[in-house]
Amino acid sequence: MLLRRLCILLLALIPLTGCTVLAVGGMVATTSVILDSRQVNTQIDDSGLHLHVVQGIQSDERLKNQRIRVVAYNGDVLLVGQVASLELKQRAERVAVESATILTVFNELKVGDPKGFIDRSKDSWITTRIKANLLSSNEIDTSGVKVVTEASEVFLLGIVDEPAAQHAVRVARNTPGVTRVVRAFSL
Repeated sequence: MLLRRLCILLLALIPLTGCTVLAVGGMVATTSVILDSRQVNTQIDDSGLHLHVVQGIQSDERLKNQRIRVVAYNGDVLLVGQVASLELKQRAERVAVESATILTVFNELKVGDPKGFIDRSKDSWITTRIKANLLSSNEIDTSGVKVVTEASEVFLLGIVDEPAAQHAVRVARNTPGVTRVVRAFSL
């Protein structure tokens, strides 16, 4: 009898798991919109820009198997990752430009073998440390800084003033494991 009630209760809870996923997903999306210093319209435009460029790259037979990450921020596009040749690097930039209206393309693709899981994990850790250090600073507002790490190289994007840009660069340069810092700010 007790086992039967427990089974019925568990079966009744199964449909609620979908609601939980939706609720948590909604909270995460709302939080990311609130914490982003860009206007909501700009965030939506950047999402569309990202999708158009990714779709353009994925529909290109020669590019779709390359490791290309696309980051759209404030109308600019950053291309990072690894491609097999210089010709593919240039092709990726052309495809990006032809895919959507882009203000600037920062083509930081490297020619070489794709990075493995361990390298990507190190990059995630570097990004996390930089973001944490930026958020812990009370003196300068760096909420407009987007941090992207690829192959231990840090790319800083965003709409910030010069003191915030300098602070973000200083924090990134002083983070263990960083080999290069690239400024791609809109000042």
